[in-house]
Amino acid sequence: MPIIGSGTHRYDFQREWAKPPRWWNFGEADHPGPPQTSVKGATAANGDIYVLCRAAHPVMIFDPEGRFVTSWGEGQFSGFVHGMTIDGHGRVWIADSGLHTVTQHEPDGTLLRTLGAPNAAAPTFYGKPFNMPTGTAFTADGDMFVSDGYGNRRVHRFSSTGELKHSWGEPGTGPGQFALVHFIGVDAQDRLYVCDRENHRIQIFTATGDHVTDWTGFHMPSDLAFGREAIYVAGADGLSIWTPDREKLTEFGPDQPHRGSFNIHGIWLDAEENIYLAQFDRAVSKLTRC
Repeated sequence: MPIIGSGTHRYDFQREWAKPPRWWNFGEADHPGPPQTSVKGATAANGDIYVLCRAAHPVMIFDPEGRFVTSWGEGQFSGFVHGMTIDGHGRVWIADSGLHTVTQHEPDGTLLRTLGAPNAAAPTFYGKPFNMPTGTAFTADGDMFVSDGYGNRRVHRFSSTGELKHSWGEPGTGPGQFALVHFIGVDAQDRLYVCDRENHRIQIFTATGDHVTDWTGFHMPSDLAFGREAIYVAGADGLSIWTPDREKLTEFGPDQPHRGSFNIHGIWLDAEENIYLAQFDRAVSKLTRC
């Protein structure tokens, strides 16, 4: 396992970290339609790693060493399931672009709540939830943002009880406009970061939807994660690590340490800020701090 990076950002890089049971996988390479692959994940309070994928077993759970624990969600999601978040109460949220829904689950997969009408895409003319939602993020007081996504090019804010508070966004390249709302994240100040992937930028907003700034210099930023003193950004240009003031600390290009090392769809962290990656080629990788 190669050691990559330097200084305080040295990592043991395990590209094929997660080990599903024999004959299981995170998707089939030759499947028609949206690519079958690992798409996103999240870390539970007990250290278990949840992985969402477009495969026969869409939610797989692993221990911190990558050993398989259990699975759930079989037959419940579409072939274009997209986003996963674990909230402050330990509930698991799944954004399903194919079903046009956002669902809340107990850690064992028990369905608690469904937002959106399954298989009923909201007309884009009105901008109401949902048309191909992609992910969720939470404020300190429990409000939820939903990136909506491939169809609507909108962001929605819901109360902790599921009431829609407000929405914003439209197609375009200006402030508050999106080409694709791919994934979103909330920092410690409750500012919302939106990966506007095909516009090659991350837009930053206040919790009320006011545009703060564009964070540029990326190539197709797909996802981001917040550590205690760092922001981790993943995209077509690899993995980069930044200060909260958006000064670059280090980066790993897509072909470091070898060709195709970083081909990232989703990123998340554990309590020690080890880095987990859902890769487009159906791998789940881990970068363990040295």
